[in-house]
Amino acid sequence: MGKLKKAFLLLPLFLLTGCNLFVHTWTYKELPNDYAIQKKSDTKMVVGKYVDGTLKTEQDKKKIGFSEYVSEFQKGERYIGFKCVKSASDGIHMLFYIIDTEDSDLYGPYSIESTYNAVKEKIVEEDLGDWIPTSTIQ
Repeated sequence: MGKLKKAFLLLPLFLLTGCNLFVHTWTYKELPNDYAIQKKSDTKMVVGKYVDGTLKTEQDKKKIGFSEYVSEFQKGERYIGFKCVKSASDGIHMLFYIIDTEDSDLYGPYSIESTYNAVKEKIVEEDLGDWIPTSTIQ
């Protein structure tokens, strides 16, 4: 079979499976306790925990992760903080989350950074360091 015919046979497969050859996807696994950030598309990211080899946002009916576009994150040995961007009909909104990776507790979303900082001050027992932009992850 010629190369051109093979290309025409594979094209519908890519279209049907939703595969986009032009989107750079990645998974950042350097978070504590099997948590990861996975970029799915230019507008979608998933934050979750690997359970039995699968990235999950829910475990035993408990929300342990989320799907939002993460613009920046900060991490410690146990806690992770997230700054997310959400597009809405009235503009762009910032959302903030905290995950206690040892207990798989998800806090947020908080729509105001001062609320996020107040909650972080009460529950986070460690320094999370500077914000790390996800745009620097390849």
